[in-house]
Amino acid sequence: MDGRRLPNVRARSLWLICLALPLSLFAQKYNVRTIAGFGTYGGDGGPATSALVSPAAVVVDANGTVYVSDPVNFRIRKIDPSGTISTLIGRGYGTFIGDDGPAASAGMSTAQELALDAAGNLYFTDDTNNRIREVTTSGTVRTVAGNGSCGTPATGMTATQAPLCDIDSVAVDAQGRVYFGSNSRIWMIASNGTLTLVGGNGGTNSTGDNGQATLAEIGYPGSIAIDASGNVYFADLYNFVIREITPDHIIHPVTIISDLNASTIAVAVDTSGSLFYVTGTRNVFKFAGGPTLVATVAAPSDASYFAIDRNGALYVSSRVTQRLLKISGGNTSVIAGAYPYDVDPLPRAATVVHLQLDPVDAGVAVDSAGNVYFAELDNDLFQRIDKVSPSGAMSVVPTPAKLPNTNIDFTAGALTIGPSGAIYFTTFTQVYRIEFNGSLTLIAGAPGFPTNLGDGGPATAAKVTNPTGLAFDPAGNLYIAEPFVGRVRRVTPGGTITTFAGNGQIGYTGDNGPATSAKLAAPVDVKFDNNGNLYIADVSAAVVRKVTPSGVITTVAGTGTHGFSGDGGPATQANLSGAAAIAVDPSGNLFIADRSQAGGTFVATPDNNRIRMVNPAGTITTIYGPLPGYNGEGITSASSAAGGPCALAADAQGNIYVSDGSTERVRKLTPGEGAIPGRRRASH
Repeated sequence: MDGRRLPNVRARSLWLICLALPLSLFAQKYNVRTIAGFGTYGGDGGPATSALVSPAAVVVDANGTVYVSDPVNFRIRKIDPSGTISTLIGRGYGTFIGDDGPAASAGMSTAQELALDAAGNLYFTDDTNNRIREVTTSGTVRTVAGNGSCGTPATGMTATQAPLCDIDSVAVDAQGRVYFGSNSRIWMIASNGTLTLVGGNGGTNSTGDNGQATLAEIGYPGSIAIDASGNVYFADLYNFVIREITPDHIIHPVTIISDLNASTIAVAVDTSGSLFYVTGTRNVFKFAGGPTLVATVAAPSDASYFAIDRNGALYVSSRVTQRLLKISGGNTSVIAGAYPYDVDPLPRAATVVHLQLDPVDAGVAVDSAGNVYFAELDNDLFQRIDKVSPSGAMSVVPTPAKLPNTNIDFTAGALTIGPSGAIYFTTFTQVYRIEFNGSLTLIAGAPGFPTNLGDGGPATAAKVTNPTGLAFDPAGNLYIAEPFVGRVRRVTPGGTITTFAGNGQIGYTGDNGPATSAKLAAPVDVKFDNNGNLYIADVSAAVVRKVTPSGVITTVAGTGTHGFSGDGGPATQANLSGAAAIAVDPSGNLFIADRSQAGGTFVATPDNNRIRMVNPAGTITTIYGPLPGYNGEGITSASSAAGGPCALAADAQGNIYVSDGSTERVRKLTPGEGAIPGRRRASH
């Protein structure tokens, strides 16, 4: 492969049950509301051109009704010929519910691909549920393939009883037979409901051309199209090729995608059987012995998914501008999407501002007056820091356009509030303080890329490597998490830098000894409690560690094994997918964003998509998540879907602030009525 990114990143309690719960679990009660960002979904019942939609796969039926998947919002949307948009299926959060009932009440995960049969029945990939599902013309939803488990089926197996993994694509042929890509194979659901292997032996390379399709390696069949003669075209997103399986079961190469700007491939055929494709750039191609450019969408839009209607009009989903475009007769029009793709001007009310939050390298902080600060993402770089006042007004913190003494646009990652109330933030290799007049003062990290670690000398002359977490102790020392080198550094008020934790070797060792002798795998966040203990979130080791004021390090959450377990028991016996961010409230409760990525570090393990709380007694529980997505305001955190929590902060009242990167909101978790506050964490 050439390094291109593949397209793609889930009440009521009965009184008798409550009586049986341990007292520690009652600390889970938090109320959730959004304080900034209007999210990614809206507009049902009105014009599609005024709606918020994150379009992916698209299909058009014979009557001109457009169906578009909205995977960010866990929905499939429907646009009728008058231009009115509605939700066909989906609840706004990832779940599996509603089979054999009305689609309007059903839930799903994400749908990356859609297909229609001649009668107008809609088929979609219910991706993380490992199923192909159908919404019939009568509005009923049902599963047509997959039993929900992950595995490789066998030819002849009943489709609905088959284990499926990595369902990539779906298509329907002229006879109404459903085809889908799964785990580097293409399967067909025969008329009797059983599976037939069409192509692929499970290998991820591109081999076997001009031979039997079932013996070939076909990589990742991420998009399928079938013409009226039964030729199956598919796009291999691992190897960036388009191939064809003919009715005689022989596989043939069609074209290699050599454009290094290509990020995906989607294929479609028109009524005449001509093959079209897009590659995530601005261009639409037709293949007739070779690729021919037939349309180009205007910048900054891209062409990531598309469909062709009976009249030859092209429908293109743009991931960049979050719009659905129609190209007909040489003219391009927007038929769905009003989602802003640039940063909104401020000041405004915070809840009506479109946010672009970095889901990996985010920062959120709150000052003593209750102002909340977070960074905005624009064109892959942070361009500004925003402030939300206690009244809900949002404004921009004044900053220069460029980082000092560089030609690099202003950028900020992790944030914290200093002893004087000023904001400190990280960049690629530096830490700065924002002065009240908007100027920047370098605190740590020599300009450029120095090789000298610099311990024992001025912090401004030292090497600082991709800092991702900041915290101050009561004495005014600044602590910096450096995940790629396995260190936490300390900068004194006088500006001297030393290593506080980690010996520079990547790993997970050293408990009950000096923190400077311990190995850290990827420390991405740091926070202090009121007793002067420093907590370190290590996303790669899947633990949170504590360093006492005397410099002794221990593990306070996680086992070092990635996974999920342990709620209701000791935190040191619980498994985490990773510790992506942390916060500590004034009562000593530790909050952990239990996720598998942070600070540019990705762990090959499922994302638990939770916030977990460790009370002062050491008991761990889930307080937010794990359902992905967004399901409303003013609900309890234990019943709230989580939008990819990637940064946490606590205020003096015990409120927790969460940057939800995937749903583009900053949320506030407030201790609810009946919550039992934790005791102050004792130091050891």
